[in-house]
Amino acid sequence: MDSRIAAVLSTYAVVRVVLAKLFPFLAGVLDERVEISTPVTSFKSLKEGLFLYRHGIQPYDGGVYHQVPVLLPFFDAILDTSNFGDADLRVTVLFTAVDIVAAWALGTLYDGRKKYTQPELSKWPVMAIYLFNPLSFMTSVAGSTTVLVNAAIVCSLAAAGAGHGASSAALLALAAHCGFYPLYLLPATIVLASQYSKTSLRKNAVMQIACFLATSCGLLKLGRHIVGSWNYLPASYGVTLFCTNLTPNMGLWWYFFIEMFDSFRDFFLYIFQLYIFIFVFPVTFRLRKQPLFAAITITGISTIAKSYPSVGDAGLYISLLCLFSDLYKHLRYPLLALLVILHALVLAPSFYHLWIYLGSGNANFFYAITLVYGIGLTIIATDSLWAVLRVEFDGGKDPSIKVTQI
Repeated sequence: MDSRIAAVLSTYAVVRVVLAKLFPFLAGVLDERVEISTPVTSFKSLKEGLFLYRHGIQPYDGGVYHQVPVLLPFFDAILDTSNFGDADLRVTVLFTAVDIVAAWALGTLYDGRKKYTQPELSKWPVMAIYLFNPLSFMTSVAGSTTVLVNAAIVCSLAAAGAGHGASSAALLALAAHCGFYPLYLLPATIVLASQYSKTSLRKNAVMQIACFLATSCGLLKLGRHIVGSWNYLPASYGVTLFCTNLTPNMGLWWYFFIEMFDSFRDFFLYIFQLYIFIFVFPVTFRLRKQPLFAAITITGISTIAKSYPSVGDAGLYISLLCLFSDLYKHLRYPLLALLVILHALVLAPSFYHLWIYLGSGNANFFYAITLVYGIGLTIIATDSLWAVLRVEFDGGKDPSIKVTQI
């Protein structure tokens, strides 16, 4: 192992353990932030469901736990029954290990790209960006299950990039089982795995779809075995699909559906859910020569338009974009995107505090800044897509097109 990579990974592990020891309250504080945790990813709600599960009560009866049942026995084996607090070292070690695995998979993906490009970065900065960027770091410290979904996505892409279609599909099924929206990455991972495997696209597609469905069915049936019924489906996936919990978050859904008349709710609900889906096949087809970037673009669109997004989703998207560091010099609005995102992330906690705690603001304050946050991510998604298409068209050498150097 490269000494610089070892230094990055070991430094991250030490920082996480030291933070857990010196500031045991930090995980709980971050988990309370609506920018970091959502009703479907919160560690606090996971502990609530786990408490009911341990006492033989249906974990969904409390109306708080909205995550899938397979997480319950997994964390039941990890969390100390006598120490149910935020400072449980084993939880810190678990999330640290998951982050390190995801960073290693990201480095593997970057190595795959180096065969075809002249990269602007080396492997270890890409891994460091994933581990230490504040969006991903705070999400991991908070214990949000977004970390587990993100790691499964990165590992699925890494497996596809190595030509292991079955492993990629199984990992993607695990991510989709816990987070639903990774389902939309399946077409891109099929094309990506086909580029690196010896099988044809058609055979690989059949194999990956079959593996994805088999793994998903197995996980769904396992969930039924854990809780004893299928009632967990509306309490977990139903909340994600129909946005029944209108807790504020960094997304575009909650305020819109609070203000929505009941007679129009179903119509706009279908429109909002279809918004991500309509991009999947056109983006995958147009970027079929660069399926990894197609998967990254779909991840970015999902980050903007999903029902319960958090800053951890944006952390994954930005980290994946680092795989295409050679495109940075072709971006048109990098400074604008950076300033818009920073503006939103700095003001969001202030506006939420003004609204909820001081009462000197209202919901419009916080929702306005989430719109700015969405605009910032949209600028990143469209600008990076433009850069890829421009390089594909003329190699990025057209002197008539001005670009901003960063």
